[in-house]
Amino acid sequence: MRKLGTVSLVVLAMSASLFGCAKTAPLPLAPTRGGADATSDQTRADAEAIASDGAGATDSGYGRGANATRNGSWIGAAPEGDILSQSTRETFLGVWVDVPEVRAGARPPMEVVLVVDTSGSMAGSKIESARAAATALVRSLKDGDIVALDAFSDNARTLVAPTRLDMHTRNEILRQIAQLVPTGSTNMFSGLSIAESQMASAPASHPLRRIVMISDGIANIGPSSPEVLGGVAQAGLRFRAQVTSFGVGNDYDERTLNALSEQTNGRLYHIGEPREMAGILRNEVALLDQTLASDASVEVVPAPGVQVLGADGLRAEFRDGGLRIPLGALHAGQHREALVRVRITDPAAFDGHARSLASVRLRFRDAAEGDLERIQEVVARTQLSSDDNAVASSVNSRTKAIVAIMDASKTQMSAAQRINDGNFVDADKELERAQQTLAAQARVVTAPAEKKRLEVAATKVASARAAAQAMPSKPKADQRAGALELNADAMHARGF
Repeated sequence: MRKLGTVSLVVLAMSASLFGCAKTAPLPLAPTRGGADATSDQTRADAEAIASDGAGATDSGYGRGANATRNGSWIGAAPEGDILSQSTRETFLGVWVDVPEVRAGARPPMEVVLVVDTSGSMAGSKIESARAAATALVRSLKDGDIVALDAFSDNARTLVAPTRLDMHTRNEILRQIAQLVPTGSTNMFSGLSIAESQMASAPASHPLRRIVMISDGIANIGPSSPEVLGGVAQAGLRFRAQVTSFGVGNDYDERTLNALSEQTNGRLYHIGEPREMAGILRNEVALLDQTLASDASVEVVPAPGVQVLGADGLRAEFRDGGLRIPLGALHAGQHREALVRVRITDPAAFDGHARSLASVRLRFRDAAEGDLERIQEVVARTQLSSDDNAVASSVNSRTKAIVAIMDASKTQMSAAQRINDGNFVDADKELERAQQTLAAQARVVTAPAEKKRLEVAATKVASARAAAQAMPSKPKADQRAGALELNADAMHARGF
């Protein structure tokens, strides 16, 4: 029977870096010509123009309140330039969310489902570290949070049903964790399915929901493709559940763990050494404690004469001609970015005139205001011109940086698979291409922060390339570890 409180925690994979979670100072917003706060008169006018089909942006009144309590708008959006070439028909719209670096109040009650891989390959230091990490997690959660403990090997089993933490239940959960024993194969599908079903009955009083998955292996019983397992994880989004994956060692399937993160806007941690697990899990809980918003999403509503084609690198869904990108919970200092592909279907309307391209809204539940919904909005505008100098001088640095970094991250992930296949020549070529892409865009952008960001990214790829060039002479285990690190860095660059 489900206890009154529930924390569901699924543990599958671990990564040594905090992908998309580092608490750094917010990056500056792009120039206001590319995006403006929805509370401005100009933005209201643009929003009214965009709303001609009934689906456009309007000022709900929430945006002003959110700005007052959170030091300004979190949302920004801009095309690749305020002026685009007259021949442009398809282009990228950069979208970003910069959460302010402010002290969070009491975080919302949390439900965590902890799912631990207890297959035979977890024997030894891995299961010992998994027990230590799970113990540290349960001890760090607050009374009133809800926790469930599941394990999977040949089959999945619930060791602790969703239970509200207090002095007595916490000790019982810790006792169950101490008894985790590895045996059998890896039925990840069953483990994820149990966690998702537990999240389905999470109470409204616990809006912050996380499935924590710890695994060291490849699913080898039941449905096992990254697409199917990612789909199971995605189903949890209906209940506002995100997946944090911990990949332990060098044998887990990074493509599956990538899918879990991508489909739920969760996080991925690569754990080369099992002993790192507890510390990283403590850091994850510390980030969750800084939650400022839950159930966040971005909506992109195209203006007349514009069609939204999709989002690159993030799960998104079409709604009434627009696009919705779920983000889940957001913590202080977090930055999320996306690229939305759009098509200009009426170029004559943009010829020589700045026109609205799309309205971009951020919706979220404000943790400091009793889960009250907030809405912030920007309107991205552009125009078409045959003046090459005007096009070159109107580049939006933030969007150009996002384009380059997303492209480079895809190339890095491809290079990681090349290394796995022993194809080091092609891996080197792909990393060289990623490095050149970043360096080229660093020469184009004008904003100092974005130029520095691209230069740092290019330097990191250059270091990765040097390491890859040395891999052919290294043992297979080192080659595999290098591929996983490269994949983890790419996922980090994409915000996971």
